[in-house]
Amino acid sequence: MGAVVRELYVFRQRGQPGEAVESAWFRRGIGMEGDRHAAGGERQTSLLAGEARDWMEKQTEPGLCFRRYKANLITEGIDTTQLNTGDLLAAGGAVFRVSGYGKKCFPECIYHEKGVFCRLSAGAIFLEVIRDGYVSVSDEIMKLGKKEEL
Repeated sequence: MGAVVRELYVFRQRGQPGEAVESAWFRRGIGMEGDRHAAGGERQTSLLAGEARDWMEKQTEPGLCFRRYKANLITEGIDTTQLNTGDLLAAGGAVFRVSGYGKKCFPECIYHEKGVFCRLSAGAIFLEVIRDGYVSVSDEIMKLGKKEEL
């Protein structure tokens, strides 16, 4: 089996935990409907490799960004190190363009101080929605390449 959407979260209000949803509408040029981050720009939607999140949950000390990074899509089976800015991903009826890669590490984080590789830094991806569509938990994720227009 290839890559799939493992979980979906909508973040409606600042400071509140994300709400797990089974399906969500992603609007072209905006982001995930109902999410407070859906305001256009290059970081319309966030993705986190499930493997990175699993690693984070096993750590005895949380890194500085473990609670700060809010992922809309948690995936399973996608190698985020093989994604580049401009790559296209399809899930459900939506198509996304990778617009940002990785999470900046902060010097005051315990993992940075100890020189330990943080999987969040490589597992976090930002996306632009380039085709409207619903995405549901268990939908397959396919890498389409780098077409400018579909």
